[in-house]
Amino acid sequence: MPSHSRNKKRNNRPPPTREAEYKVMIDIVNDVCLEIRKFAKKYINDIVLKYDNCATCLNELLASWQMDSSQFSTSKEFWEKHKIKLVDEDIRKKKEYKELVFICERARTFERMIPNLRERLVECARDHLYKYCRSFIEETYDEVQIRPIIEYEELITTSKKEIDQKIDSLNNNILKYGEMKSPFSEFISKGHIHTALMEEICVLNIEIAHAIKKWIADDSSYPERLLQEVFFNNSYKENLVENIKKLEEEKQVVVKNLDKKHRVNYAVMRDHAYHKKEKHKLKNSLETVNLKIEKLEKQIENKNEEISELKEAVADKTPMAPRDRQELRRKLEKAEADLDRFHERKDVMERQHGRLDKELKQVSDRTYELKVEVVTNRHDQEEMRQGILGIEIEMKSILERLSSIDEKQEILKRVRELKLSPDTLRRINTRRQEVTTK
Repeated sequence: MPSHSRNKKRNNRPPPTREAEYKVMIDIVNDVCLEIRKFAKKYINDIVLKYDNCATCLNELLASWQMDSSQFSTSKEFWEKHKIKLVDEDIRKKKEYKELVFICERARTFERMIPNLRERLVECARDHLYKYCRSFIEETYDEVQIRPIIEYEELITTSKKEIDQKIDSLNNNILKYGEMKSPFSEFISKGHIHTALMEEICVLNIEIAHAIKKWIADDSSYPERLLQEVFFNNSYKENLVENIKKLEEEKQVVVKNLDKKHRVNYAVMRDHAYHKKEKHKLKNSLETVNLKIEKLEKQIENKNEEISELKEAVADKTPMAPRDRQELRRKLEKAEADLDRFHERKDVMERQHGRLDKELKQVSDRTYELKVEVVTNRHDQEEMRQGILGIEIEMKSILERLSSIDEKQEILKRVRELKLSPDTLRRINTRRQEVTTK
């Protein structure tokens, strides 16, 4: 069975483990790098050829064979003829002849080696690397962003683009080289051009191999990065849970203080209502006393007028009956006694007014103080309610973050399990075969 068929059949079987698949790919790229290095060491590195002299030697050789360069399209055709033709000893001894033979051997080796190495690298990338070295970002969704998964998917996108671009460049350069092989005479005379192209093709093979190895290294460390993210999330979750506990304790303290403030304010409001009522009563009492004082002042004024009239009547020398004069004196005495009584009652009322006025000021001051205290307490209560609301909002935010972390942890563990399980390799291989056969 041809080697290519055996490889194709082997590729239809899933790898037993990730490590086994890594080894397959690394062996391929190491073999490619080794082949390229061996070729470069033998045919390119530190090799200096005089292509113009080689072209002159070719013309001499063809002349000795009585042939023209137009009879050979490629170095392969020339080499086939060279194997059956005799070479003059004088030409064989020339350095230019040896360099001409070297160029043909190099071309033959290169043309056999490069297509095989290219095929192996392309197969390694597209049938192995792209197929099995995946991030499983499809297990996530837009609402949950998981850093290591996103970073690895971005790296995969960048690496795949880089490898595909280098493969395209490799293919284009191989085509360019194929176009340069003919005519053979120019292939020799312009050897510096195809040599530079050989070097570029070799470098591209090495760069593709290194890009594949880097991707393999990133894929190999991917489960560990996922695990580290799980550990980080666990630690972060513990901190959030601790923050929730502290916020709950803080909330309970504020709720307790709010309840206490509510009870205190209820008592202050009752006290304020009582003092407000007392203030109203004192105002009414003071108004009543003022009215009484005004009434007494009016009575005193009237009584003074009455006494004045009585005194004038008593002092009047107009003859009158003794009984009448005695009656006037009695009325005067009674009026003076009434006046004294009015003054005494006014003094009592004025003292009562002073006491009531003092009490009213005290009650008014206390009523104002209590009103300020009620307003302050209400403001404090509102601040406490806002504080509780702020704590509840923060707790809700933390709970949402905890829920998000739990979702992330579930995805991280699922992706890591997919990455480590041999069953995943089998499922990928089966799906790929199903797609291929459709």
